[in-house]
Amino acid sequence: MSCRHPLQKTAALFPTFYRSSQCLKKPLPRSHLRYASTTRKSAAKVQRSMGGIFEPFLESSTPKAKQSARPAPKPLSALTMKDVLPSDDQLQLILQHKETTLDIEKQKEIMNAILKEAPSDELLKMAPASELSALGNIVIRGSRDGTLAALALYKAAMEGGDDRGAFSYATMLHRQAMSNNQTDPQALDILSKLARKGHPYAQMNLASIIMRSQPDQIASAIKLYELAAKGGIDKAYVELGRMYRIGYGVHQDHQKAYQYFEQGAKRGDAQCNFMLGVYHSSQMGVVEENQEKAFKYFQKAAMRGMPEAQYNVGFRFLKGHGVQRNTYNAAEFLRMAAMQGFQLAQINLGAMYMQGDGVKKDMDEARHWLEKAAALGGKMGQDAQQRLASLDGAGHTKGGSSCNIM
Repeated sequence: MSCRHPLQKTAALFPTFYRSSQCLKKPLPRSHLRYASTTRKSAAKVQRSMGGIFEPFLESSTPKAKQSARPAPKPLSALTMKDVLPSDDQLQLILQHKETTLDIEKQKEIMNAILKEAPSDELLKMAPASELSALGNIVIRGSRDGTLAALALYKAAMEGGDDRGAFSYATMLHRQAMSNNQTDPQALDILSKLARKGHPYAQMNLASIIMRSQPDQIASAIKLYELAAKGGIDKAYVELGRMYRIGYGVHQDHQKAYQYFEQGAKRGDAQCNFMLGVYHSSQMGVVEENQEKAFKYFQKAAMRGMPEAQYNVGFRFLKGHGVQRNTYNAAEFLRMAAMQGFQLAQINLGAMYMQGDGVKKDMDEARHWLEKAAALGGKMGQDAQQRLASLDGAGHTKGGSSCNIM
């Protein structure tokens, strides 16, 4: 069996790609170091990553716990004003931020009409279409039970000619259909019309839907992603780069993937910067291997909050790989990733506290991070659990004797 392990001096710390604990006795040559990558490894996984709604809530690369199905929205007849609008104080703040020009009384008047199921033409007599769309945004952000109310506002705004309202209406219809593993023909029709008009978020979402449901239309999805990217949607570069990187629906072309990631990185996208770091840290022939450049790209992504990148930066500071070794900085970046639930960072940070490497030795703090890692499960969770058992068996307490790991 081929066993891999980090450098000997940090035998308690994991490499970026975790191996089972039975492999933890052999050192890993520096040339075999690998770094965390968000690149999907199969077409099925790529399809999942490209699904979802990209506006106003862009997908995060950080894994999330599986959520239970949402209950059906309450009917309008069962709702009150408190169910659909924030408090007056919050509405006043919203007015101060100029999210709407409608005063509070006018907002309540419109919402009363909504609760009485007034038709769209009646709502359009009460406020311009753009303001109905803005009010829909206020409702959807500030109310758990306002789904149908927001839907009615967006529908009226769409019928009044507001593209933002039309996009939001189609997005909500699509989400509702997706919750039942279906597609909504009306949502697709609206998004298609908006995409033809040059609406970049509609182009992005339509490309996502095509990738999920019509894999024989990949060429159309690529064109839509490219249009969305030109329209200012940086995430479109991420999706295009991923497709060419793994050859999903297209011929694999790392050079083209790199070019897409490079365009997104120039506009500050974290995932694109991350992928440039991956390319510069490997020997794929696309660009010359340059660990210093790789570190800088990972650092740019890390400073934009990407936990995978924060982990890579911390790990590189720990190893002195592409940057001067700095255990204090290593601990800080690992902590950033650990606080976002990145399991590898939690285990490594726990090990650092056990060793006193870059941080003051603290067994309680080590236990804290190992418990978090263990709670996430999987092979790494099992190893974290074994470390906790070892920690308990040794009878360590805060400020106690040193811990000899592995």
